[in-house]
Parts: sequence; C-alpha cells; structure tokens
Amino acid sequence: MSFTFKDRISLTIFGSSHGEAVGAILEGIPAGYRIDSNLIQEWMERRAPGRNAITTQRKESDVVRIISGLNNGYTDGGSIALMIQNEDAISKHYDDLKERPRPGHGDLSLYLKYGEYRNYSGGGFLSGRMTAPLVAAGSIALQILRSTGINVVSYLEQIGQISSTCTAPEEEKIYELETRMGDSNADRQAKELILKLISEGDSVGGVVRTVISNVPGGLGEPFFDSVESVLSHLMFSIPGVKGIEFGLGFSLSEMKGSKANDPFKWNGQNFYTERNTNGGILGGITYGDPVEFRVAMKPTSSIRIEQSTINITTHQEERIRVKGRHDPCIAIRAVPVITCTTAIGILDLYLRMRSSDKGNSENYSGN
Repeated sequence: MSFTFKDRISLTIFGSSHGEAVGAILEGIPAGYRIDSNLIQEWMERRAPGRNAITTQRKESDVVRIISGLNNGYTDGGSIALMIQNEDAISKHYDDLKERPRPGHGDLSLYLKYGEYRNYSGGGFLSGRMTAPLVAAGSIALQILRSTGINVVSYLEQIGQISSTCTAPEEEKIYELETRMGDSNADRQAKELILKLISEGDSVGGVVRTVISNVPGGLGEPFFDSVESVLSHLMFSIPGVKGIEFGLGFSLSEMKGSKANDPFKWNGQNFYTERNTNGGILGGITYGDPVEFRVAMKPTSSIRIEQSTINITTHQEERIRVKGRHDPCIAIRAVPVITCTTAIGILDLYLRMRSSDKGNSENYSGN
C-alpha cells in the first residue's frame, strides 16, 4: 500500500476519517524558508467542514500541530511533521457499512483489498477527511512557491450546469463566496440548487479550474515526470476527482492544427502565446504561459436517498440509506485542497529544476 508521494520532496499522509487524528510528514524541504503558521491555519479553515449551510455539518476545528521541521518560523531542513486531531467522529453512523457497501463509494473496493480487518468507518483512509493533511502540507508548499513569485489559484468554474462567468477571480473574492465560484450571480444560483438538493437528499458534482502564474520556463521532465504527469498523479489522489484536462483538453480533439497551434511571442522578458491553448505546457515542460487545468469532481456518493446494494456476506440484494453528515457538493471544499495539492507538485518540480545541472539557470530564481 502507498500513502506517500515521493521525488525531490516526499509527502506521507496518515490517519483515517474516524480515528484519533490525521496528519502528514513533509520531507525534502530545504532549510531557510519562512513559514507563517497563521497562513497554514487560514487554508485549513477554508477546507474545514461545518462552516456554512451548504457543506457537511461535521464540526472540526482542524488546528494543525506542528511537531517538527520549523525553527523560529523557518524550515530547518528536517522532516516537517503535522498533526490534526479528529474531534467530531461518530463511528456508529457507519455500523451498517460492514456488510453493506455504499454505492459510489470505495467500501466494496476496500473490502476486496483488505478484507474483514479493513477500516470502514466513514470510508477509513479513503475518506475526504484525508484531504486535511494534504492542505496542511500543501499550504507550506504554497508559501514557499509564493516567495519565489509562483502563484496558484483555484476556483469552482461549474456546479452542476451552473457556470461562473468570472475567468480570473482574485483569491479573496473566491473565499468570500460560499460556493467558491468567484461570481456572485453564479454563487446565488448554485446555493439555491444545493439547498434544493439537500432537501431532496441528493448531491451534485462540479469543475474546479486552477491557474498557476509566473511559472518559470523549463519546469518539468519529458515523459514520465512531465508537468501533466506529476499534477495528474496528485489530483487523482484527491477523493472524488474523476477527470482532468490541461488547456483546452478534450476540445483539442475537435480542432484543426491551424487553430490549436499557438504562435509564440516575446514581451521583452518572457515567451508567451495569446490563447494558451495547451495550458502552458508543451512536451511536458513549461514555456512561460500560465499553467492551466480543470478537474472534474463527481457528485458526493453519500446521499440520503435509499439505494440498492449487495450484502458482502450473504450476496443478497439489500436496500441502504446512508446516515451521517456529508457534503451535498464535495467540489466546494475541494477548491483549497486542489490549490494546496497543486503547490506540492509544482514545488517538487521547481526544486528538481534548482538541483539539476541541466536547463537555463536564468529561467528561475530561488531562495
């Protein structure tokens, strides 16, 4: 089994939805980067449950305890260990899941892989609760990137069939709105939709758009460690992610080469293109445009509508109605998760480039 992302930096997450705690160990971060613990907590608050009427009502303070890795607010070169206590776990809500897997969840997969000793309460370590340590570690990576000028911003571009008209919202605006759509009109419509779905016991999916600006050219490796490969690897580690596309993505399959190719331009300092059709990546490597990608989030699988399932012991069909507290749209709280997880991947690639003898050293600046 693997709970570790590893290359230039290493990230291991641990814990489970209804265990004592969740946490992360981040290794490979050089010494000397200034880290503000208040900013870590700000990102945790953005992801935390129970903050408004359109997300799960599970109450968690999500205070991050920094056990090691920082010395007087600076990285010390050692392992950064982070711990987050689970304060509002109610395992009895999941007693029925031992033999009756929830449709759309990983319950059956968990049973087939780990058998009767699996951790099934709240999905165990397959739960969205495991995104809390991703945000804790990723918020550190984000601070380091921003100290170099690289910035990552994510927002909800679409909830169900409701789309945002805002193409480049500021981070403060995104988190002022409960849906994180960056567009007041879309926010209002989406909230109406979600409240209706809550009353019906149903859920809805969404699309999260991410823009990484001021990315140095030459970031990424060909083939297996391309920018797309690394980010896709991390994105599919976030529960509920079912699709990703860079730039125009699948729409490129419908285009002619004469329209899909972006002519290069020079602004006196950097190369760029006018349309950024390929999302800032060619040959798996950045060339100066912002890196842009979209992630598709499935509807929350835990819904209050009665559904059919199979008892894993008797192999008989049974009916199940999921209990507990669940997000009607997991894409909302996934926005800060995707931002922070993206930062982990980009920081890994950035540190690889800094430590490499290859490439043009004028393309980047470091600490």
